[in-house]
This record gives sequence, structure tokens and C-alpha cells, in this order.
Amino acid sequence: MKPQRLTDLTGASCSAEDAPLVTQGRLVRIRGQNILFSASRRAIFALSDTSADIWHALEDGLPLEAIAVRIANDSVDAHEARGQVEVALSDWERLDLIRPRAPSQIPSHGHVSQLVAVRGLCVRIVYPAALAFPTMTIFRHLEVRRERIADIRIEVVEGGDRVHLFRNGDWIHSCSPDELATVLKGQLLTDALEHGAYELALHAAALIKNDRMLLLCGSPGAGKTTLTLALAHAGFGFAADDVTVLDSMGHGLGLPFAPAVKAGAWPLLAEYCPDLGAAPVFRRPDRKRVRYVVPSGLSAATSSPTPVGWIVLLRRDHDSPACLEPIDSVGALHGLLNGAFAPGRELGGSGFEALAQVIGSAEAYCLTYSGLDDAVRLIRKTCR
Repeated sequence: MKPQRLTDLTGASCSAEDAPLVTQGRLVRIRGQNILFSASRRAIFALSDTSADIWHALEDGLPLEAIAVRIANDSVDAHEARGQVEVALSDWERLDLIRPRAPSQIPSHGHVSQLVAVRGLCVRIVYPAALAFPTMTIFRHLEVRRERIADIRIEVVEGGDRVHLFRNGDWIHSCSPDELATVLKGQLLTDALEHGAYELALHAAALIKNDRMLLLCGSPGAGKTTLTLALAHAGFGFAADDVTVLDSMGHGLGLPFAPAVKAGAWPLLAEYCPDLGAAPVFRRPDRKRVRYVVPSGLSAATSSPTPVGWIVLLRRDHDSPACLEPIDSVGALHGLLNGAFAPGRELGGSGFEALAQVIGSAEAYCLTYSGLDDAVRLIRKTCR
């Protein structure tokens, strides 16, 4: 278990005044101290007596105004009490200690619906009109043109300065509005992996050349996204930026979500993605800025399994000349297993067999590089 954190939350702005709130913690009093335990965060928080009263009022199902009336006393007037409630609820919402109940019904007026499909899984996303754009544009290439019954329904609900996501009526996430695109992308990826039939999911970008798949693997910071977009610009078909799954034959199938380009890479990709500078800026949950771009070379092969022809492990090194050197099967295996995900979270015999088929048939290399031009030149020369 991670080390416990003890945080003093002496306060209470509820953004969901008209909707009941659900507590996600357990409050106990030990030797005169109010201790709140969060199982989801695996953390404990110390609450003042006022905050504890607010928490108990939430457990009783009271709305904002009624809670303020309950904690008001001779030394705290109604206005100040309301402020205390608002501060506490804002803090607890940010920490995922409370959440709104699922809305009983989302009205069609003032909302925008988007139907997308990822590997056969059909998901309907319902946005408030004020939040639909530009978020829904990064999923435009996944949209289903013909109306279908959705397997999953995700509802985006506004709540003051926070946005809440409900999946088939159950709350799943809260985030700030500028994080919505990133959180939605992560949820769609999770659903696709949980519902798909595959042997192994690789943390690898995928591109298509001459009816064969190129897998790019590397640790964070190795430049996987920037190189993927540069290769797509150079004529490779785009199949995946981050996750590629293998079937029982060892063939690859990319999950073609729009690549997220971090701010540090924007200047590097100016030549390869001239429209990147005009793309809207979003935030990741770690608050880093990203822009999403869908390569124009989106490959039709994303819909069907493709034999893997090349595996390239990326190694950024500003002090060494660019080179593409063959690696043995063990090195290739280590590279593909890094960050791999198997159904049931355990790599079984069939998953390892699929991986072995990839290693046995594909050419494997380690690319040491600094500049994108050198990297693209070496890979294009190899993948013929």
C-alpha cells in the first residue's frame, strides 16, 4: 500500500446545487479527530469539526442550502456558512471524494451526440453543446456514418468548473473542461481493450508500408508520437499512435486514436504537420498541454489484421550519430513486452505464442537518433 497522506481539509463550491451528491469515503472519529478514508485514493484526510458536519449532511442527502443552514450558528452567519460549504465541496470534488448522482435523463435540447466505433465497439458520447467543440473533432475520424445501437453510452455533464462523465449511468470520472478530450480518449481506449478479442495489447505505434506493419516501441520521451507523425507525412499509413493489439496469428491491429502531441514537440513537427499550430490546445490530467492531430495517411488497414514486418525500438541520443542496428530476438521481446497488456492482466500461453510469431517473422532493430529527418530516412530505407 502507498504511504498514507494526512491532509487538513478545513473548508467546503458546490457546482451541483440542484443534484444530490454521493460521498466516496468513510468518516470516523478517533480520539477526538475526524478521519476520512478514501478507498479509491488509498489515502486518509483529517477534517475539522465543521467539515465533518458538512460531510455528515451530505450523507444525509441534504442540498447545498440546507447544509449551510445546518452549520450556521451564532458565530457564523448564513452567507459565511454557505461559503464554507462551497469551499469544502469544491475540494472534495477535485479529490474525487464526492460525485454527483447520475442524471435521470439528459434532454436532447442543448446537447450534441456523437457515435464512434473502435474495433467494432460502438460508443455514443453525449456532450453539452458548450463542451462539444472542439473536443468531438478529435474523434471525428472514428464516427459511425450509419445509425447503430450503441454498446456503451457516455454522458458528459457540466458541474460548475468541473465536468463529470457517466458510463451507462454510472459515474466514472471528473475533470476540468480542458482535460475532457484526454479523459474521453483514455476511456474509449479502456473500453476497447476490455471488450475486444485479442491475445496481447502492445504499447507501440503502428504504421503500414507495403501491406506490412511497422511497430515503434520506446519508453516515455523516446519520441514515438513525433516519429509516427513524421513517418505518416513521409508516406506510411497511420494505424496507431500508442496501442496495437495482436491476434492469435501474431498479426497486428492498430487502435487509431488521434496522437497527442506535447508542447515540446510542436516546433519539431512544424514541417511535417503544418496544420498542427492551428489545432486547439487541451490539457492532460497532469496539466501538460497537448494538441491532437489525425494524420492524413490514415490507413484502411486499421480495420483488418496486418502481418508485422518490422519492429523498431527507439533510443533518443543527442550525442551519437543516427543508426539503425539489428537486435536479437531477446532484445525485441523485451521491447514489445514493455508496457504490454494481456486480457485478464496475465500473459498466457496463447499470448506468448502470438508474440513469438511476431518475433520469428519480423525484422527487429534499435534506432538511435536525435533528429527526425535522420530517423525517417533510415526507416524508409529499411521498410521496403
